[in-house]
Amino acid sequence: MGNQSIPTGNYKFTVRTKRWAKFLVNYIGEKLRGLDFSMVYVGELQRNVEHYHGYSMTDEKEMRRILGTVPLEPAKTGFIDLGCGKGMCLKCAAQMGYKKVAGLELDQDLLKMGRRNMEKLKLNAQVIYGNAMEYSDYDDYDLFYFFNPFGPPVFEKVIEFMLESQERRNRDIWAVYNHPVSGYLFEEAGFKVKLETFDDSRGFSVRYYLLPKRKNS
Repeated sequence: MGNQSIPTGNYKFTVRTKRWAKFLVNYIGEKLRGLDFSMVYVGELQRNVEHYHGYSMTDEKEMRRILGTVPLEPAKTGFIDLGCGKGMCLKCAAQMGYKKVAGLELDQDLLKMGRRNMEKLKLNAQVIYGNAMEYSDYDDYDLFYFFNPFGPPVFEKVIEFMLESQERRNRDIWAVYNHPVSGYLFEEAGFKVKLETFDDSRGFSVRYYLLPKRKNS
């Protein structure tokens, strides 16, 4: 699909009103349970380090739809969220029965929030402190999720790690990219676009990439 423009959001008044109303309901419900997923967060890291973006939660209903769309059996699938923030996607994957669930987060404050949420919910999901430019322990994972967490230089390194991981453990690798601004990098690396959906409430597309299992292994 190339380096094309990506919708940046849906600014219709009715859509924004519904989104804010939903946010308030979720936020109040979370506070009553001692959780924190919904509130947008931009910390010192995102303000001062180029190519690292702020946190915005993937809607729970949307995430469950995404996970249900990928043609993988949860009980046999490792899931990782790169730039997992407060852990909503980890919550969904763990509750849907994924074999292994983990998220990578570089921001210390978000890391603490994510770990606290998982502990509060008693979910078997690991929130790992790490820099995506350095972390390369991907062999246990089959499904990678990105909500546009960083810029092209970081994505290039992450994709390199994913390719190397397939060399070590040959399997289908799925990459789901929400708001795929740098999606062309996956295509240039040999990932195939299998599906693209659109979230009207956010105005973002979600692209599903597959790096097929190598035949000669």
